[in-house]
Amino acid sequence: MAGSPRRVLILIGQLARGGAEGQVHELAVRLDRQRFVPLVVTFEAGGHYQGMLDAAGIEVIVLDKSGWREAGALSRLAALLRRRRVDLVHGFLFPANWRAVAASAIAGVKGVVCGVRSPGTWMNARQRLMERAALRGAAAVVANAPAVRDEVIRSRGVPPGRISVIMNGVDTSRFFPGETTLRRRWLDGGGPLIGFVGGLREAKDPILFLQVAAAVERALPRARFVLVGDGAMRAEVQAAGSAGRLDGKLILAGERSDMPDVMRALDLLVVTSTREGCCNAILEAMATGVPVVATDVGGNPDLIVDGESGRLFPHGDAEAGAAAVLALARDPDLMAAMGKACLARARRDFPMETMVRATSRLYEDLVR
Repeated sequence: MAGSPRRVLILIGQLARGGAEGQVHELAVRLDRQRFVPLVVTFEAGGHYQGMLDAAGIEVIVLDKSGWREAGALSRLAALLRRRRVDLVHGFLFPANWRAVAASAIAGVKGVVCGVRSPGTWMNARQRLMERAALRGAAAVVANAPAVRDEVIRSRGVPPGRISVIMNGVDTSRFFPGETTLRRRWLDGGGPLIGFVGGLREAKDPILFLQVAAAVERALPRARFVLVGDGAMRAEVQAAGSAGRLDGKLILAGERSDMPDVMRALDLLVVTSTREGCCNAILEAMATGVPVVATDVGGNPDLIVDGESGRLFPHGDAEAGAAAVLALARDPDLMAAMGKACLARARRDFPMETMVRATSRLYEDLVR
């Protein structure tokens, strides 16, 4: 791509801790400045990744759309696109996608990418119509897993030739096998240590994790469990932990900034989501050599080879989840073999550089 670097505006609803937000940070920081100049625009000020982008020298603009400001948000975004002479807009998630397409149409920006990062089962009828219109109006659509691509083609009418799969990446310079003092603090004489990493919200279904944990504890009383994350369901999670007789064996660790150490502390990660695209927690566990037991939903089967690098079980079936956990926890050799398979696959297929290169190639195709 000859000439001056192209100006890319990356649009996302907010920059608090989250999978999509983390991928935005990594993409913006790693784009080749000889080819692209990134600008990140968000609708909410603050957040973990806004601070990290600021520290990396990436410009972040907050476009407030709260309250009465919502009516003028589109025109302000379009004015920003014109003022900054943006060449390409990349929306991440539904709130950004439709605004990216609409504002770009107003401003005359033809290069618009919409990123879809999970199946749209959570949407209401109005949101589905808006998402369908946005995806059909974009120059390109990116799904972060083959399962997400298939769902978008099937339910949102996007022609297969206009949708690409670019799976999330994991920073293998941060996530790798090793020792951590966190493990000794959390185990407190027990073991194995089985973890949940994610927001305490419906989509991640932490209650199912606690149901699995209770069934595992009945068969393996030395097991210990840790939930890393926070959210609206915290009180419900605390009550469910007590109801499952996990007091003294369950740690609610809250949000943490030391995720590489969290993953190194675990023997096994359990993912109990109701829906997923390309789950970052799974990638981080794999890159740390930690096998994963996960619900057979969305993009989880695109990451986990059942019986080789982890186990899959039907969502809602706590007994099946517990059986999968126990099969690994009772067989250290099997758990070690699966951990090695996870590590090899993460390093081969999901390094962060692979995601950035694929996204850069897509950008180049759109702005030629």
